[in-house]
Parts: sequence; C-alpha cells; structure tokens
Amino acid sequence: MTHAYECLRASLPIRRCVLGLLAMYALMLNPAHAGAGYQSGHISRVSYTTGGVLIMMDSGPPTNCSATPFGWMMIAPQYTALIAWVTGLWFQGTAASVQVTLYTAGIDGTGYCQISQIDTLSAGSG
Repeated sequence: MTHAYECLRASLPIRRCVLGLLAMYALMLNPAHAGAGYQSGHISRVSYTTGGVLIMMDSGPPTNCSATPFGWMMIAPQYTALIAWVTGLWFQGTAASVQVTLYTAGIDGTGYCQISQIDTLSAGSG
C-alpha cells in the first residue's frame, strides 16, 4: 500500500495512481517464470518405454534440457494424468495442431529431461 499512500501524499492525478496500482496488481497475478525451464510448441514424436513416456517437441527442448538425448523429454510413470493426456492426443492424431507449453525439472539420473507439467495453449484438442 506504499504506492497508494505516495499517491495521496504527493497529490498525483487519480488516473496516474490507478494505473500504477493496476500495474502492480498485474505483476502480482503473473509471476515470472524462468525461461530455461519451459518450452512452447507442438508434440512431434512420442515413444513408450518401461521407464515412462518420451516425447519430442517441434521447437526442441528448453535450455535446461539441451543435453537430453536427441531432444527426448520424459514423462515419469507416476504422472499418469500427463501420460493419459499425451497418449489420447497422440492417438487421436491431433498432437501437431495443439500448441502446448512443457515445464521441465531438468535432466535427472535417467539422463532424460523430466517433464513436470503440460499446459495447453489452445482450447480443446483441435
């Protein structure tokens, strides 16, 4: 509330005060994400292994996963909701038309980049 106090104390125009407060509020609603841990694009390949599901993006892996083998990123077996969603999208044949953002936790002991979240950027699956 320092901004509101400063606006009143300095007798700034109400419009300037409101715009400043709205800007501060917007920054609080949209926390910054480190660009190194996420990547947007389309799923271009899927491979099923005993250790989880591997996927590739048409835009490549995020920078924190640049050393992942051949660009493959892994969804660990315990993330059943992510695996189910990717499997459905892939076998439905619409993976190339749905833009997603993958959030990653870096490369772990498996040697693959680990996917921790998938965010859909388009409504529906087509």
